[in-house]
Amino acid sequence: MSRRWLERLLLLVGLVCLGTVAYAYFDARLTAFREGRRLDEAIREHSAKQSTAGQPATGAKTAAETDSFAGLSIPLRPAQVELEEGELVGRLEIPRLGLSTIVLEGIEDGTLRRGAGHIPGTALPDPAGKADSNIGIAGHRDSFFRPLKDIGKNDIITLTTPEGTYRYKVEWTRIVPPEDTEVLLGAGIPELTLVTCYPFYYVGSAPQRFIVRAQRISDESAPPSSP
Repeated sequence: MSRRWLERLLLLVGLVCLGTVAYAYFDARLTAFREGRRLDEAIREHSAKQSTAGQPATGAKTAAETDSFAGLSIPLRPAQVELEEGELVGRLEIPRLGLSTIVLEGIEDGTLRRGAGHIPGTALPDPAGKADSNIGIAGHRDSFFRPLKDIGKNDIITLTTPEGTYRYKVEWTRIVPPEDTEVLLGAGIPELTLVTCYPFYYVGSAPQRFIVRAQRISDESAPPSSP
């Protein structure tokens, strides 16, 4: 009798785990579909406003897994755009790796279950390409950012927002401790920094972080992706 109850208990636990995984999977896919449609619509609206008004529309407000990204942020700079947690930022793509994910604002657990997250305090995509801008984006190593394990120098990263499409060339990768936030600081050129936990294959909360640094390029100067 006790063995039968144990079997039933284990079956129930297995069903709960399976249901949790299924919910997370379909929730992420639904978010990607919904936010992707919103992004495409916002791009069309922005293009229409530019063609009729002759200038970009503005509307943003300004203001002075088990893995955790707690503490991964830097102080907001004066007059930096501030978005609400979970607000749509854009779409990140790395064609060679087959990586494509929606980017949402923030790095809370609920946000990172649905897509990659823009790191608070770091720059947002800017059509003017400010020299000191460094856009920070984080993602889980066991979901959206798993393909980063195969990224290489000169790979091309595309970040699409309602205001435009921005292209970046990978310069280097690095493994750092979790408390190292200096990788999010600007280096005097428009940059993009991707952050995920490391090692990629690790049971539990991974002890380090994997950093990808890329520099912004123009369409005309884009080199081929690394093989």
